[in-house]
Amino acid sequence: MAIGRHGLQGKQNLYQHTWRVPFIVKGPGIKPGSRVPGNIYLLDIVATLCDIAGIPAPESNEGLSFKPVLEGKQAAMRDVMYGVYCGGTKPGMRSVQQGDWKLIKYDAMNGAVHETQLFNLAANPDELLKEHGSKDPLKTNLSSNPEYATKLAEMEALLLSEMRRLDDPYRLWNQPDDGLPPVPEPAPKQKKKQK
Repeated sequence: MAIGRHGLQGKQNLYQHTWRVPFIVKGPGIKPGSRVPGNIYLLDIVATLCDIAGIPAPESNEGLSFKPVLEGKQAAMRDVMYGVYCGGTKPGMRSVQQGDWKLIKYDAMNGAVHETQLFNLAANPDELLKEHGSKDPLKTNLSSNPEYATKLAEMEALLLSEMRRLDDPYRLWNQPDDGLPPVPEPAPKQKKKQK
């Protein structure tokens, strides 16, 4: 929960304080006190439990077993993490993280809000913005800093790549539409005529 960070109260955002959720596991073969990035999604739980039990995961399962993370054989399952939040407005927010770099894009309020944020999480783990008053140039949104234009372009390309790979039906204002048909809004419910 944001609990006031970034001026927010709930979970309706893609900042680390809300997006990165602790996953705590205890059991045989799991070293107590280990703390690793993990880079897992909830959809990985079924595959992991099946792997631990020694049975095949259902064919419909799209997750990865993170048993190697639990056993301390690797620190993370994925190099890239992708996040989405629409919150009643489309396309909403999209985020991609790779290593210490994270990109968040906002395309909300029927196009009235277009914003890009680029963070170096090693230097700015709290994803501080200029409004937070940091004097450190790395502890802010780096998207408009010309020194990071190459990194911004790299992260923008990675975001689009993940959106395509995961069949995200939306595109943000500065992305190619890929010839996708517009996603229809749900039709309003019709009132039944009384006889």
